[in-house]
Amino acid sequence: MIYILVGGDTKNKNFYIKELTKNSESFFVRDEEMDRALIMSYSYNVNLFNISPAIIMENVLSDKEVNLRTDDLEFLKKSGTIFIFKEDKLLKTLQDKYKKYAEIKTFEDKKVFGKEKFNVFSITDAYVRKDKIGAWSLYNEAIKKGVEPEAIAGVLFWKIKTLLLANPSGKIKDDLKKQSSNIISLYHKAHRGETDLSIGIEQFILTSLTSK
Repeated sequence: MIYILVGGDTKNKNFYIKELTKNSESFFVRDEEMDRALIMSYSYNVNLFNISPAIIMENVLSDKEVNLRTDDLEFLKKSGTIFIFKEDKLLKTLQDKYKKYAEIKTFEDKKVFGKEKFNVFSITDAYVRKDKIGAWSLYNEAIKKGVEPEAIAGVLFWKIKTLLLANPSGKIKDDLKKQSSNIISLYHKAHRGETDLSIGIEQFILTSLTSK
């Protein structure tokens, strides 16, 4: 079975994956490990309880280095293994190629119209001032106004890296490195469906400023 999930609405995409895999053991395959032979090898996988796994891959079909032939797709389609391809974008020509063998669902980014624009940098300003309540309040305001958590994570990461470039010393430098690492880890966990990024960023703001 093949499912292709296209679009940038990560939250709903991950909810859908949880429904698909609720009766299966799921595995997320890292990009650097991925090739055609590895994908095909998973089509034979069955565990000791005769339950087929769900294999989750990200931006594989749009990678020109991984080229699945039509006979490969036919084989994967008939396999008991659930193959889930998460694609940020997928050209129509490729969707036309795969639609015969897979169920393709689109998860577009939610666009917010007619609402006041929000300055995401106000969150980083409060964060740098170590204003936990201010940063938290601005974060929630941004989410309510339709700002994507990915955008907020991005500006927070950028600000922390900017502060590191100033070459601070001692505990300040250690704290900034830890915060930078935590944001990267949080982002990747969210894209693997292991956590909700909007909740994770909120917790990051609260916990990283608690002792400041």
